[in-house]
Amino acid sequence: MKKIIMFVLCLFIYFSFAWGQASVQQYAGTAMPYPFIENSSTFSSDGMIPFYINHLGRHGARFPTSGKDLNKVIEVLTFAECENRLTAEGGELLSTVRYLAGLFKNQWGKLSKLGEQEQKGIAGRMIEHYPLLFTGAARIEAIATYVPRCINSMDAFLSVIKQHHSALYIERSEGRQYDTLLRFFDLNKSYVCYKKNGEWIPVYEAFLEKKISPAPVMKRLFLNPEQEADEEARKFVRALFAIAAILPDTDISLNLGNFFTTEEWFDYWQTQNLRQYLSKSAAPIGKMLPVAIAWPLLSEFIRTAEEVINGQSNKQANFRFAHAETVIPFVALMGIEKTDSSIANPDSVALYWKDYEIAPMAANVQWIFYRDKEQNVWIKILLNEQEAALPLATDRFPYYQWKDVHNFLSQRILMAQRILSSLEVTDEK
Repeated sequence: MKKIIMFVLCLFIYFSFAWGQASVQQYAGTAMPYPFIENSSTFSSDGMIPFYINHLGRHGARFPTSGKDLNKVIEVLTFAECENRLTAEGGELLSTVRYLAGLFKNQWGKLSKLGEQEQKGIAGRMIEHYPLLFTGAARIEAIATYVPRCINSMDAFLSVIKQHHSALYIERSEGRQYDTLLRFFDLNKSYVCYKKNGEWIPVYEAFLEKKISPAPVMKRLFLNPEQEADEEARKFVRALFAIAAILPDTDISLNLGNFFTTEEWFDYWQTQNLRQYLSKSAAPIGKMLPVAIAWPLLSEFIRTAEEVINGQSNKQANFRFAHAETVIPFVALMGIEKTDSSIANPDSVALYWKDYEIAPMAANVQWIFYRDKEQNVWIKILLNEQEAALPLATDRFPYYQWKDVHNFLSQRILMAQRILSSLEVTDEK
């Protein structure tokens, strides 16, 4: 019976992945479930021996963080129902979102079963690729923010490691004491002000108005759709998009994607992609402020790595579990895979910067350290388990000499500190 239950569960997870990838796919942006990755044989290390992993992970797939969008959709549809203005499609949607409201109750922001499986899959593949790091009396440290979905992601990840080798010594903790490292986006006053009132907001809103035309969706759902004011219609359609985008992350096998055309999905994704870029990454209008705030985490990555390399620490892995707001600026500050591209034209952002490639659910950055036969230290960087390039020369990609990477990243930290210092001076004036 247990085998049957496990088989059914695996089928459910597979089809949840399949639906998320086939229907919404990347158009869900940072709400996209983690890309499905098949287990593979141990990575080739070209004669080098891995000895340490430094890791940052986003929490796995989750339920919506609040009922704001769901309540907006129900409110507008219910009002129209009272006036007998719903089409058959509109009536179907109202029944569906009312059903969802019951299922989502008391689940807001929680890690879903799919989210747990995402974390377990990442941990399992890590053990498969680097088995020597998870044997004997290896020491591992794991930390998470105080948010329950991050804590639960950490525990799901660690459960696989413990199951693999129970003798491992794991230091595990969570809490607000890690805010400086993992929730820096809440602490910097200049950034908080920029996020709430920055010059990026009018740029985003103008793009949103241009890309999201509510009329086609409203016509499919409402009789006499012109009765809804334009702004009300826009808010309704955006809320409906948001629900449909997050639904594949939950444990609910319903599909709202069919309420939109592929073109409408693509336009919606462009608006959300631009919002992520303007508010969290290297958009010119932000003057690198959203990226610079990640320097304490980058500094800590370097410090923990150096301690292991210099024999001051016997840890074989450091794991951290946080948020998309942590991953996006961290990756841009590192400059990997051109994620720090400066793109002035909003219409061009989607061509060169894609949020779903950087921070889907369970997104992760891994620094894998190696020693070659001459005991030189090398590093390989993975973004979402894919080998990633740095803006540095190497004749042995995907490996870079650690001394070169250390120097480069140290310069990036100094750049970030200069940016933040200049803003502090401006604020004082």
